[in-house]
Amino acid sequence: MPWLIAEFIALLGVVFVGSLIMSIAVERLAERWGANFAGSILLGLVTVLPEYLIVFWAVWGGEYQGAVGSATGAATMLMTIGFGLVIVTATTRLSKRPVKEIKLSQTTRIDALYLFLTAMAALSLALWGGGLGLVDGAILALLYVAYAVHLYIEARKKSREHHEAGRQPPRVVWALVALAATGLLIIFVSEPFVVAMERLADEVFHAPRLVVFFLLSPLASEMPEKLTAFLTVHRRGALAEISVCNFIGSVVNHNSLLLGMMPFVAFFGGHSPFVPGVVVPTFWVMTCLTLIGSFSLSVGRLRRWQGWFFPALYLVQIAVTCFLSKVPPASLPPH
Repeated sequence: MPWLIAEFIALLGVVFVGSLIMSIAVERLAERWGANFAGSILLGLVTVLPEYLIVFWAVWGGEYQGAVGSATGAATMLMTIGFGLVIVTATTRLSKRPVKEIKLSQTTRIDALYLFLTAMAALSLALWGGGLGLVDGAILALLYVAYAVHLYIEARKKSREHHEAGRQPPRVVWALVALAATGLLIIFVSEPFVVAMERLADEVFHAPRLVVFFLLSPLASEMPEKLTAFLTVHRRGALAEISVCNFIGSVVNHNSLLLGMMPFVAFFGGHSPFVPGVVVPTFWVMTCLTLIGSFSLSVGRLRRWQGWFFPALYLVQIAVTCFLSKVPPASLPPH
């Protein structure tokens, strides 16, 4: 048992150091391409990769409900605890240089529109056919491509502004290398980290592994993202928009590319190219929370009270999920 605890702490330390390096690298990238492209696309893609691995292997093995539960749980955690952590840190003494409120740029407010569109598209497509097929997956993937292209155009504008002002754009080669290297490191660490937590549940806490998977798997897969966001805002509250964009990009990614890949993985894994039962209670809750977050972001500013409001919504999500999961045996459909 002591070795298990030591292994868990060591893996946690690797994730922490990797997240610190990523936060410094993305700050450098934001100086050149802006907070939106650096936070939403580059950092969002790197930090969401552990979640992709969990969902990929679950779908590959035919565990569709586990994949949907992991994807929706992670997105819900980002929209609640993630945003709350950033807001509270940026507006309190948890930051070395706090701000009174987080002001969002016009581009970030447009990102909130993509957040709304991808959430509604995923819900509509999943409801329309009773699940997600290859065509649905392609549509969701194209939505993410449109989102990435939009932010890339904004990044090019940011680079032109540097040239027009006579400033030399900051060199970002080493920042990109650091971001890619630490991202790969965290990908390799994520699986043994989750396994270590499961063993802790079995051997230390004696908790059901199903409960551990539902509650702690998203926490493990999203830890790099939350740590990176916290460390970025801890240094300076004015950098909060980078972290906000990171979470927006990740949730847009969850609602489009991550869900869209599931029928393709099922097809190449030898299963039917159709993933049924996607719209479960947690999916409804995730969609509702995403819509609330989209509205809050579209206003253009985030205040301290919202930093406590979003985590409270996560507690509501847990309560609703537990309540809806208590289905009497007599009402279960026959096998």
